Amino acid sequence: MMQPAGGRRETGKLERRDRLYEAALSLFREQGYERTTVDQITRRAGLAKGTFFNYFPTKDSVLRFMGAREIGRLGAASLAGSSAAAVGNLKRFMAALAASMERDRALVGLIFSKGLTVPELLTGDAGGFSIRPTVSLLIRRAQHLAEIDPRLDPDVLTAMLDALYLQQLVYWCESAADYPLAERLTGIVDLLMMGIAAREQGDAS
Repeated sequence: MMQPAGGRRETGKLERRDRLYEAALSLFREQGYERTTVDQITRRAGLAKGTFFNYFPTKDSVLRFMGAREIGRLGAASLAGSSAAAVGNLKRFMAALAASMERDRALVGLIFSKGLTVPELLTGDAGGFSIRPTVSLLIRRAQHLAEIDPRLDPDVLTAMLDALYLQQLVYWCESAADYPLAERLTGIVDLLMMGIAAREQGDAS
């Protein structure tokens, strides 16, 4: 069955965007962010220079897309398999996210050093690094499975975990020493869950 023309166009757009992103990330790693130009990115991707701006308004926006793309990929993997323990999936998601960021620590740090604003951190997508969509679904699943008290507001829990995660991410970006990001991110899940775990049947109210 042939794909509709609109579907083919959309697929083509996504493929070109991904080619530009992969080319940019490769160059950032090879020669650094500042030394990389849009012309170099488009040549590496095999596309016309003007194509870049159809997908990324600035070079900075490539960095921000990096967070959204990776979190989306890891989040989808964590949400697969509805029968799996939700809290365990949440911790695995955080550990995988930490491992991914550690591969590009310098680039992740650039996002925060290049003017990420307080409103973006508090209410926006934190430069593409907010984990709210994935966390919200996993917390709701945990409540459905009685891993977390279902009486608690899942939106509040999601906001709390996202805020703690962003705090640890900022500390990690600013730290000159080794910083156990995976340990800290999985640790904040344990810290939050200790206070909101569902009670065993028969416990006093």
